[in-house]
Amino acid sequence: MQHSRFIAGALVGAVAVAAVGGGVTYVFAGKDVQHSTIHPVARALYVKVDGHLAVHRTTLQSRIEGWYHPLPWLGRDVHDVSCPRHLKAVAGASETCTAQADGTRISIPVHVVKVEGKASEPKVTWKFDR
Repeated sequence: MQHSRFIAGALVGAVAVAAVGGGVTYVFAGKDVQHSTIHPVARALYVKVDGHLAVHRTTLQSRIEGWYHPLPWLGRDVHDVSCPRHLKAVAGASETCTAQADGTRISIPVHVVKVEGKASEPKVTWKFDR
């Protein structure tokens, strides 16, 4: 009888660990989606592409580097992220950044999911692919 309780307890513990791990993975995987509000007053990061406000490439680079590998089982560790252009604040716009991972250069596509708010100060929702 005691052996059965031990097995049942071990199974419950394993399920609990798996549930917590799955929940943490879900939360961190959601960080692929980023939100950036473009403030034209902040001149250092105020840029335009084809007449549209854009998310500055340094913002893209730092967010990708910070969130690409938050947990070991979500993706590879990256560094030296480089985005050649700014991301135009237009739904459907896309760019491709690159990064160093495991000794090779990899491509990281970036897409604008939606743009909300005033045209003069848009909130851009964008996503990078792992």
